[in-house]
Amino acid sequence: MEAMRTLKANLKLQHKPCGWCQAGLQLGEDAAVCTACEKEHHQRCWDGNAGCSTPGCANAPLRQLQPAVGAAAGPAPVLLSPGMMHCPHCSAAILAGSPFCSFCRAATSPDGIYHGPLINAPGATASLVYGILGLIICGVVFGPLAISKANAAKRSIAENPIYGGGGMATAGMVLGIIDLIAWAIIVMFRLSAR
Repeated sequence: MEAMRTLKANLKLQHKPCGWCQAGLQLGEDAAVCTACEKEHHQRCWDGNAGCSTPGCANAPLRQLQPAVGAAAGPAPVLLSPGMMHCPHCSAAILAGSPFCSFCRAATSPDGIYHGPLINAPGATASLVYGILGLIICGVVFGPLAISKANAAKRSIAENPIYGGGGMATAGMVLGIIDLIAWAIIVMFRLSAR
């Protein structure tokens, strides 16, 4: 039995996080799905890590034993050019100080979490503005716009750790829902007043 199924990422797999690099799969990308646990991966991440990312999965890579102290050293590590470093996740050679690996898109910090400055995700500010506008005028129009922009911003934040603004997106979504509820109450009140 094969350890994984290879396929092009379809609508069902789109935006699902890769088990290794946590970046969302994009439509049409080469993907690998583990046949044992059904976890999704980029094909390059599966190949680069020699198997499934799920701990304890039958298709997870075998743990490598650390050489004993005083044991004969293995092959010498690959020397890097000045200003370069190895990605801690995929071991590719990247520029020293890069917050992300250009190959696997993982954060290069020791804990694997991006600690640099965040920028607002596209749509986060717009969702909050539309939500506020919906409270003042035409909630039936601005409410759905606020919800749509908030969902787009939350997807961007989930796919790329450099994006922030999750609080604004949540506030925009809540205001959009309030806009729609308030509009429905006003319509029902006007209908019952007749």
